[in-house]
Amino acid sequence: MELNKMTNQQVSKRMYDYLISIENLMKQISEVIHNRKNEVDLAFIKTEYKRLKLAIKEDAHYVSLSRNDSDKNSVLQTQFKWVIDEAAAFGFSSSTNSKVDIEMWRSLEEANYKLKKHTSLDEWKKLSESV
Repeated sequence: MELNKMTNQQVSKRMYDYLISIENLMKQISEVIHNRKNEVDLAFIKTEYKRLKLAIKEDAHYVSLSRNDSDKNSVLQTQFKWVIDEAAAFGFSSSTNSKVDIEMWRSLEEANYKLKKHTSLDEWKKLSESV
């Protein structure tokens, strides 16, 4: 579904899901870094990293093309747009075919920071559940 056709709740849920996915992936990469590889699927980590990187990049591209939306007070325009753009630009700096290592973790940490720069995970959750 196109972002500009989503409700505020749907946009907030999308961001919340991104944040949860990034945090879960960071935990798994941390397991690898601390030599507990047998508990983690490296192929899954790489696939999930690639999926998140592509999804966030596509959302950032989409919102950059939708500058003249009429609803300037929507969550998409006031909270989602700027942070998704920053996360795409500064996060996910590790290559999708690189090793699962501290550099990949750091690139996720940067994306996580950018996405929560103005609105915390709890606030995104509340926005996604509000009526």
